[in-house]
Amino acid sequence: MWGRGLLGTLVITGGLLAAHADEPQLVYPGGASYPRVIQLAHAGAANGYVMAAVGTPDAKGIILESADGGATFTHVGTVSDPEGAGGRGLCCGTLFELPRQIGGMPEGTLLWAATTGYKVAAGERHTKQRLWVSLDRGRTWAFKSDIATSPNQYNGWEPDLSVSADGHLVANWSDESDKPAHDQKLVQARSTDGVTWTDQRDTVINDDFFVRPGMAGVRQLNDGTYLMVYEVCNTAEPMCAAHFRTSADGWDYGDPSDLGTTIRTADGKYARHTPTFDVGPGGQLVFVAEMLVNADGTKAPGNGTTLLVNDDDGAGPWREIQAPVPVPAPDNEGCRNFSPSVVAFEQAVLELSPEMVGGSCHVLYATGPIPPSS
Repeated sequence: MWGRGLLGTLVITGGLLAAHADEPQLVYPGGASYPRVIQLAHAGAANGYVMAAVGTPDAKGIILESADGGATFTHVGTVSDPEGAGGRGLCCGTLFELPRQIGGMPEGTLLWAATTGYKVAAGERHTKQRLWVSLDRGRTWAFKSDIATSPNQYNGWEPDLSVSADGHLVANWSDESDKPAHDQKLVQARSTDGVTWTDQRDTVINDDFFVRPGMAGVRQLNDGTYLMVYEVCNTAEPMCAAHFRTSADGWDYGDPSDLGTTIRTADGKYARHTPTFDVGPGGQLVFVAEMLVNADGTKAPGNGTTLLVNDDDGAGPWREIQAPVPVPAPDNEGCRNFSPSVVAFEQAVLELSPEMVGGSCHVLYATGPIPPSS
């Protein structure tokens, strides 16, 4: 178990997280990257528990649990996918709790999906997006299905899971296999049982070969609307900016050629690279990305130390708050603040973010306040 240092405490008063900042700590003692964190809401007596996942250099998915609101974490399970082992490569795991039964998987089932096989030699490579399931809150895991297999040597990346309004399990991922037409695009597929995946189609795409939409993440807002965030790289400014689009049903996000709305502050700052977000109990959107830059693309003073908050379902400007895990001055690096993750509570936010510690990549976590809008 790994917990808080003496400089930080987490106080729970009347069921709400009090606004006490924490000292960042290791969520897992070994090398780790690509964190994902969720709060359980369909787990009976375990509702409110926080679950996290990180990937390790030896291609494992490490599953961690917190029973105290993110104050301490315990390693409870490991996903060991043979398709990623032996140097084949495993990346970009995601973690999801089923809000309703899907096929034979009951409400509350934990799902973990990741990219495998991207290090296989080009002549033999067919990257897969692989789905695993746990019926015991992450303790044990069973392989469920291949969501998608690349038809050629070009990779797919970064699966993300959601459940649409009509009860389909939906996967979104970044797809490089459409060359020479597109360097990368966002695609989706859906399933009624988590085994058979159908209806694969483009979600975000651009006529310019070099423009790369990627890294989709979906959450459902309190009014039922689905919001998808993603980055769009290789455009003019805003370069690699975070964008979002919405869907009424969690499947149809509109015209795939529409790049969506850029996430910006009132003075034009925008987030760059690896966007993720969460929706708090009161509907606040809390957003994190690798970098924060000024309107002209220069690095902002709060680059790597800032989260963005929106109090109106994404409409209008986003406001800046202090990141609980400050990673000063990241610059499109492979570790530092790359694809961090957050859970939004009523008055506070838990953040997991990668940082170099002792010469290798580790994942730190901490909780800090969400100040009210002025």
